[in-house]
Amino acid sequence: MSPRAAWRLEAIGNAPVYDYAGGKADWLAAGLPSVTASDRPARVADVMDRSVPRCSPGERVTDVAARLDLGGDGICVVVNDGDVVLGRLRLDRIDPAGTGAVEDVMEPGPVTGRADAPLVETIQRMKDRRAASLIISTPDGVLLGVLRRAAHDD
Repeated sequence: MSPRAAWRLEAIGNAPVYDYAGGKADWLAAGLPSVTASDRPARVADVMDRSVPRCSPGERVTDVAARLDLGGDGICVVVNDGDVVLGRLRLDRIDPAGTGAVEDVMEPGPVTGRADAPLVETIQRMKDRRAASLIISTPDGVLLGVLRRAAHDD
């Protein structure tokens, strides 16, 4: 919205109002809520799991392994202090009793998807690549969640 429109909304009692210059596509890619027609195709943001386990690069592998649900998918997304995705830690590919740091055994720079991507197409790409999960981030790399293919296999 223009700064003039933002000022007018504030003047009539709608505060605070922000001038968001990123545009609709950026807004949707960040996984932010929107109002759309009910017949639109599902997007990744509609079904992604936002409660994904996080860990930091300096944590010890044993500490991360101890707090992860070993019955789950055993994945922890490695993020920095700003929640930017740095890597992925897969418990099935490491020694959970290892005393080293996460950054020494993580998979750096994992592939990520966008929240505004069409769900059907994204699931198909995951099937084609035999990917069980896909990390979802904003265009700036900030973690939003994980899309798990098993929940959408037919």
